[in-house]
Amino acid sequence: MRSLMVLLGLLAAMMLVASPVLAHQGGPHHGNKYSKNYYPNGYFNYCEPDGAKYYGKKKISNDKLCGQSYTKYHKKWINGKKYYYVHVYYWWETPDSLTHMWDDWYYCKYHKYAAADSPKPYFEAWVTYKPTGNHYWESFFYKKLEF
Repeated sequence: MRSLMVLLGLLAAMMLVASPVLAHQGGPHHGNKYSKNYYPNGYFNYCEPDGAKYYGKKKISNDKLCGQSYTKYHKKWINGKKYYYVHVYYWWETPDSLTHMWDDWYYCKYHKYAAADSPKPYFEAWVTYKPTGNHYWESFFYKKLEF
C-alpha cells in the first residue's frame, strides 16, 4: 500500500511539473502585458469590433480589407522582463478603396506559439487603442508581405 501511495505521489508531481499552466506563468522574468503597443487609428476604426466605423465580421473575413502579421522578431529585455520584440504590420482598406499599411515593433509575450499552418511561430501582444486607453490581446502570425 505504501508503494502505491509513493507511486501515485510521483505521478501527481510529474503531472504538475508538466502542466502548461505552470510552465508559462508570469513573473519577474516573463513579459506579459506591455501597454505602449498602440493600434493604428484607421485600422482600429474599421477592423475592430469596438471601432467607430467597424465593417462587421462578414466583410473583414476578406484578407484584403483588414489584416495583420509579422515578418521578424528577436528577444529583448525591458523593465527587467523578457519580451519578444516583433515587427508587426497592419493593413486595411477604407471605403474609398484605398489600402493603408502601418508597421511598428511590438513587445509581445515572452512565449512563441506553434502555428499549425506555418513553420514559424505566432506571438500574442497586449495592444492599446490610444484614444480610449482600452487594451486587447492580438495574435500575430508570420506572413511574407506581398503588396
